Amino acid sequence: MIEAIVSMAITAIIMSLIFAVFSIISERLLDFKNQNQPVNDLNRFTYSVNKDIFENEKIKLQEEALLFTGYAGEQVFYTVENDYLLRTKGEFVDTFRIQIKEIQLDSVYSRSKQLAFRKLNVKLDVNEKEMGLHFYKQIYASELVQAIQEP
Repeated sequence: MIEAIVSMAITAIIMSLIFAVFSIISERLLDFKNQNQPVNDLNRFTYSVNKDIFENEKIKLQEEALLFTGYAGEQVFYTVENDYLLRTKGEFVDTFRIQIKEIQLDSVYSRSKQLAFRKLNVKLDVNEKEMGLHFYKQIYASELVQAIQEP
């Protein structure tokens, strides 16, 4: 009987130590996840924009929103809010917890003036520092001719 009580007491002490260690490790992992969340959001954002640039035909900048139009007419919206950015493609909505300061869309040419590009410039606030991201999409001759023909 005494052996059973002693073994139960030892088991209780071991279980309480395991629970305390598990609680500390869980808390540290949650802190690590929260610290890395801005980096993950920035990586996902740059990946998504690069993918949308090369998978879609047109880029258009509207009031506080960026619109990508695909070759088959599908659309992807990036909507800027105060503390986050929303990416909407059909039923799917993705949230990036990054602060966008400004989005600019411009046309630039190569040094030889033979190639034209759409330049997407995104200014954002990362850890209270302003950072700029630049994305480029080549404009092909058919698009340039079509733009000239449209009144």
